Amino acid sequence: MHGNWTGFENRRRRMIERLARMGIGDYVLQAMSRVPRHLFVEEALQSRAYDEMSLPLGLGQTISQPYTVAKMTELLLGNAPQNMRRVLEIGTGCGYQTAVLLALELPEIYSVERLRPLHERAKHHLRSAGLLAKARTVCGDGYLGLPEVAPFDGILVTAAPAEIPIALLQQLAIGGRMVLPLDEGGIQYLWLIEKTPQGYRETCVQEANFVPLVSGMDT
Repeated sequence: MHGNWTGFENRRRRMIERLARMGIGDYVLQAMSRVPRHLFVEEALQSRAYDEMSLPLGLGQTISQPYTVAKMTELLLGNAPQNMRRVLEIGTGCGYQTAVLLALELPEIYSVERLRPLHERAKHHLRSAGLLAKARTVCGDGYLGLPEVAPFDGILVTAAPAEIPIALLQQLAIGGRMVLPLDEGGIQYLWLIEKTPQGYRETCVQEANFVPLVSGMDT
């Protein structure tokens, strides 16, 4: 059903080797090596799943290129991945970034998706990868986060708002890290936000290209 598994494994290995050359560290590489990325895209696109490119998911959404997933994950973890216990992802999409977070074996991973068809599809993909039992997926408004289970040690946003949602800042724990793209007048940049006892420390990392973060739910 999913094509030549040996071929996919070889492509995944080449993806990991490429990411290593691009500077991604072993901790994230090991997690990504355990996730079958081809299960998270349409069957017609599975041959491209491990290429360094984003792919369409339908409904105006995309799966980010492997380096973007790896870089955002690495920024989220920082130098102390053992402190990253409760993580919130905004924008489940196809579920691939969720799967990478789950492969890190962090204690609690929550993921919010506003589009119900995509939410259901992500659950199907996670089930196919044997990860659904560990996932806490919610269909809801990402702008609101999940205040009922906050605070979070990490928040990862996979779509670009024009400003950081206040609710997400409020749900970040002291010592926590948020990674998100921001759309600044049509140009996007990836930012790292760190919450300290004295306030927030903001670091602009690199240019980015994400779909917009939209408020509300679309069922």
